[in-house]
Amino acid sequence: MSSLLAQASTAVDTDYLFPHIAIGEHNSNVYSIASSVKADGFDERVGRNSGSADYTLMQESADHSLTFNVREVYDGSPIGQGVFTTRNGGATNCNSKGECRTYTDASGLLYNRLLWGDPPARLKAGQTWKVAINQPWEFGAAGTQTVSVMRLDDANGTVTLKREGSASGAIADESGTITLVRNGKQIKLDIIPGKAHWTGYTTFRHGIVINDELLVTRAEVLVSKETGKVNATMRRYMLLNAAPYPTL
Repeated sequence: MSSLLAQASTAVDTDYLFPHIAIGEHNSNVYSIASSVKADGFDERVGRNSGSADYTLMQESADHSLTFNVREVYDGSPIGQGVFTTRNGGATNCNSKGECRTYTDASGLLYNRLLWGDPPARLKAGQTWKVAINQPWEFGAAGTQTVSVMRLDDANGTVTLKREGSASGAIADESGTITLVRNGKQIKLDIIPGKAHWTGYTTFRHGIVINDELLVTRAEVLVSKETGKVNATMRRYMLLNAAPYPTL
């Protein structure tokens, strides 16, 4: 049994949120993300992407980090393969060269301390805790979130958590511009992000994400010399599920 979260909290509920993975064990997931922007007087812009990933645990280190061999593909792109190590309660990923980054994806294989915070010592239905997300991530800016325990299944080691939060500002890696179509003409606009609200449900089984859904909406103002200021709404949702190995 891995103790990935031990450095985040010395007394978390190991039955539900610690990853129970043996060396050589395989896990896989499939996912899809859709987004839309509706702006006054413009055609709605819709984008979608999807993919799958296979993870094989190679090593657990004394500092509680986990090293995986990963194969994944965004549909329409070549298969990618590499080795990464997850640290800091799932909040940090490092590649085989030792280059590390904060893991800001909205979901993935494991519990991520950046997004979920430090859980109570023992979980029970109806509990809540607050999380301060201190930097932009895939579905929001730095903001606050409430996590609620919706249900527990002792026999299967599963817990379903609800996350609901809000933030104002740009999400991680956002370009700051968007091109929309009005009366058949493409127009590039600057994005002034407003307040976002997100909510979703995630089920973990012994620390592994087996299903996850998340929806965010955000008010925006879009600006160009040609149009002036235009009110808009951004909507994005994500679905991720455990899948049979291999997916590729």
